[in-house]
Amino acid sequence: MEGLKLESKIYRANTMSEAVAGLREDLGSDAVILETRTVRRTGFWGILGATIVEVHAARAVEVREARQRSSSNKVPASDSTRAREVTVREPVAGEAIEIMPPERASTAMPPSPPEGAPDREATRRMARAMLERLESESTPEPKPGPAEVDLVRSEIGELRDLVGQVLRQQTMNIGDDNVPTGIPEEMVCWYVDLISSEVSKELATRVIEAASQELGGNLDDRQHVRERIIHHLSRFVPTASSPLPEPPLHGPLVIAMVGPTGVGKTTTTAKIAATCRLHRGGKVALVTCDTYRVAAVAQLRTYAEILGIPLHVAEHPGQIPGLMESMNDVDVVIIDTPGRSQRDEDRIEELSRFLEAARPHQTHLVLSGTAGEKVLLREAEAFLPLGVDRIVLTKLDEAVSFGMLVDVLHRIGRELSFVTTGQEVPADIEPASGDRLASMALRGTTHDGSLRSSRL
Repeated sequence: MEGLKLESKIYRANTMSEAVAGLREDLGSDAVILETRTVRRTGFWGILGATIVEVHAARAVEVREARQRSSSNKVPASDSTRAREVTVREPVAGEAIEIMPPERASTAMPPSPPEGAPDREATRRMARAMLERLESESTPEPKPGPAEVDLVRSEIGELRDLVGQVLRQQTMNIGDDNVPTGIPEEMVCWYVDLISSEVSKELATRVIEAASQELGGNLDDRQHVRERIIHHLSRFVPTASSPLPEPPLHGPLVIAMVGPTGVGKTTTTAKIAATCRLHRGGKVALVTCDTYRVAAVAQLRTYAEILGIPLHVAEHPGQIPGLMESMNDVDVVIIDTPGRSQRDEDRIEELSRFLEAARPHQTHLVLSGTAGEKVLLREAEAFLPLGVDRIVLTKLDEAVSFGMLVDVLHRIGRELSFVTTGQEVPADIEPASGDRLASMALRGTTHDGSLRSSRL
């Protein structure tokens, strides 16, 4: 400070933050920085010197006293300041920074700045700004609590959903003119979600209108709205209260599996047999009419041996009555039939003769969840005359559109009994659930992103 006679100190350190920490510890938190600069320290043999920081500072009380003296006695600038040097020792790895005691510190006048050096007042302003920045950086911001984190995550999720819905609406060219007039503005995004999942416009409209009427004006709670939409959508999925009925009083429960080729009918037959054998504890027998494919018989025989149940082969319908009579002490008989193309009327007629001879209590039509809407409807039209009263959906782990499946099941009008979600026997099969399929239609998958389940 020009014109002020006071005792100050020079602090040397590797960085400004170390020097400031040292002077604040020595002079107090209200110490006044008079000057800062960087100098090069001499190394070995005068070379390889490191750059260090020098900070010229004094106690605040001494600065105030010097100003008072200066106002009454004008002191020449040449002998205005006495300085002591204090070295903030260069830290070794893992060692704390230390300040040399005053008795060991050397005393010397600070070197004069070179000609053309920056103004001292500007230097002091820069030092104060650096000190303020260091103080603000050293004070950690309070961490948000769990409630704040959950709130932010919820808001981000809602924003992401809203942006996704807008993009889907734009992609599908669903403008305001194409949205049914009975749907509230807050429910348009849900309508778009159903349409984008390939639920038909008619069904999506009915679901959204029913949910809106139930909720009234309470549309702010997105989770509650989602639950009610899933509930109303599930009502359009005919679902069996029990996938398999109880065995009759006399004789076995006879179940027939029919369907097109390549839908996983034989594997599904083994899964249902395992369900009855392992989880119901009943006596189970298998009958296969699929003698057209040698591999199908071998595959089913392997499953039968693993499960410890008998397998019978019927090459023509005339063998069925004798086989059924021989299994009168069995609880459940499951008949695997050969796959048939929905266009092959002759083969389907032959299949009907097997079923007439077996007289099953239930006939399950096995359909693939990977097929298109038109294909599924044509297959159902071809097989329903065989007495189909249950539907099994396979390969849901490979399905693309769950909303379309809801629509197809509603139009077929037969109860859904089982769904399969993979190739593992017996793990990847579960009893049908309208809520589960509706939830998959609204989300595009299950809640945890996985379709595999072992619920039996």
